[in-house]
Amino acid sequence: MLIKKIKLKNIRSYDEKEISFKLGSTLLSGDIGSGKSTVLLSIDFALFGLGKGIITGEALLRHGQKEGSVELNFIIDNKEIIIKRNLKKSGNSIVQDSGFLSINDEQENLSPIEIKQRVLQLLNYPQETLIYRYTVYTPQEEMKSILLGDKESRLDTLRRIFNIDKYKRIQENAKILISDLKSKIKEHEAMAADLDELKKIIEERKDSKEEINIKIIKINEDFSNIQKLIQIKKEDILKIEEKIKLLNEYKKDLEINELNLRNNLKKINENNEINKKLINDINELEKEDLKEFDIDKLNFNIAGFKSKIIKIEEELLSARKSLNECKHDYLKSEKLIRDIKDLEKCPTCFQDVNNEHKKNIIDNEEIKLQDLKENIKIYTKNENDLVKDLEIIKNEIENLNELKNKNEIIKLKSKNLNEKKERHAKLINENNEINESIKIIESRKLELNRRINEFKDLNYDSIRKELDSVLKEEKEILIAKNTYDNESKSINKELLKLNEDIAKKEEIRNKLFKIKNLRNFIDGDFLNLVETIERKVMLRVHNDFNELFVKWFSILIDDENMIVSLDEEFSPVIEQNGYNTDYLFLSGGEKTAGALAYRLALNQVINNLVSHIKTKDLLILDEPTDGFSEEQLDRLRLILDELDIKQVIIVSHESKIESFVNNVIRLNKKEGVSEIL
Repeated sequence: MLIKKIKLKNIRSYDEKEISFKLGSTLLSGDIGSGKSTVLLSIDFALFGLGKGIITGEALLRHGQKEGSVELNFIIDNKEIIIKRNLKKSGNSIVQDSGFLSINDEQENLSPIEIKQRVLQLLNYPQETLIYRYTVYTPQEEMKSILLGDKESRLDTLRRIFNIDKYKRIQENAKILISDLKSKIKEHEAMAADLDELKKIIEERKDSKEEINIKIIKINEDFSNIQKLIQIKKEDILKIEEKIKLLNEYKKDLEINELNLRNNLKKINENNEINKKLINDINELEKEDLKEFDIDKLNFNIAGFKSKIIKIEEELLSARKSLNECKHDYLKSEKLIRDIKDLEKCPTCFQDVNNEHKKNIIDNEEIKLQDLKENIKIYTKNENDLVKDLEIIKNEIENLNELKNKNEIIKLKSKNLNEKKERHAKLINENNEINESIKIIESRKLELNRRINEFKDLNYDSIRKELDSVLKEEKEILIAKNTYDNESKSINKELLKLNEDIAKKEEIRNKLFKIKNLRNFIDGDFLNLVETIERKVMLRVHNDFNELFVKWFSILIDDENMIVSLDEEFSPVIEQNGYNTDYLFLSGGEKTAGALAYRLALNQVINNLVSHIKTKDLLILDEPTDGFSEEQLDRLRLILDELDIKQVIIVSHESKIESFVNNVIRLNKKEGVSEIL
């Protein structure tokens, strides 16, 4: 894993900044509080998110802001990976929001937990972040607390880091298993305790089964003999029943024939009655004149009369119009004469009207009235003549329509006559067919009566009584047989159950033997083997760890009078001037050197032991030189040259380190905001 850059937005003292990292050694330089450690915490947060007791949202989100984010860009196995995690204020707490993970520009939105799981997969870490905490980034003060903390806690932590705690878990689980096996041994011993008693019972039940089998053989012979006798009786009855069945069929057939005969005779009588009526109807219809009219001629004449009606109606309309006009003019002239007779002055000029002028007007109007009277008489006569002609033509059409209706009635009567003749002929044929059927039925009746008389002497009741007696005897034998069979089945069922119980208990006894062997193996050889493996693995880790710790400490502290090593509990043992010295009594620089040596040794041992992890190329050192002298600072250069790591990020406020690192990132805080100089 190699870090390329990190983007911070509203994270602690950063408002919005991007910091790029190069290969080799890089120093994050600046005064205390300038934001150096924030960068390391942000890298940790981007990879693994918030953790209880490790990184909290309240410690990361910039005061007064509601949202913040960290975006980390790094490379693993030539894949460019970008992780973005978001923080938001929710009520009184600060929580993680969903973010994304991008691999070679293929982005996927994920929840905080999903991002952590994917990162652990990418880094080839087990499902925890301890390896990162103790190989890549551990604050120097936290490493000092590991050195000075409880020995048992330190050993448990180291076991987890080196994956050696599995041996302790194996031993604990083995003891739990041994306890469980002891319980199972007691349980199996109790379950198999009555095995020998069950074997005695099964022998007794086998003897009882043999006695029952002898009785069953005898009763089966009796049952077989009675079955044969029953079969003979049943065959005799079957033969009689076949005859009775045949007799019943004959009787039924006879009844059907008699019924058919009655129905046929009834049908003939019904047909004869119908025929009488049909003959009367035919005779009556044949007396009538059923000759049809010429319909085409009638229709032609009706059409001609209808044309005349249209013409007369047109003339009548014209005559009435002229008559009305004459009547109107007549009334008009009469009114004018009346008006003139009484007129004294002209209504237009208001002059007196003389009698001579009035007389001339009246004379002219009277002449006109005379002409109008003549015309009214003419038009009235013409109207009456046309109305009479119209009435005559309509009567003619009505007569022609009556002839058409009469013709339809003649057609229906002709059709009815033909149908009745056909029905009459059909009924005669039907009666002839029925008479033939009657002859066949009567012949069949004679034959059936003859066959029925052949079955007079059937001795069914006596044979039936003999069969009932044999069946009763069979029932008694069958009851005895079922009793023996049930006893046999009961014994067989009991034997089966006993055999199953014995088989199960023998299986339990075999399991008991295996469980005891397994318990003895785990309690003895297995636990001894695990303890031996754990000691050897721990010894190997201890030797490698001790060798590296001594190496790095000797580089940092060049003092022939001081000899360091690690005891079995991985605690530093300091010998100074031939006397053992407690780590607490060392100087500040010596304590820091011990913590750094422990840190570097731990990094290398883990990287060598857990070979598949993807963070071997990255090391982050947080304030590794606190209390170092000038000479010790120079020796840090030797450490960096000796380390075979592609990317080392150092956080320190020591300006001298700038002279021997490859890259320097200078940070400064101005008015509460961190800046890159």
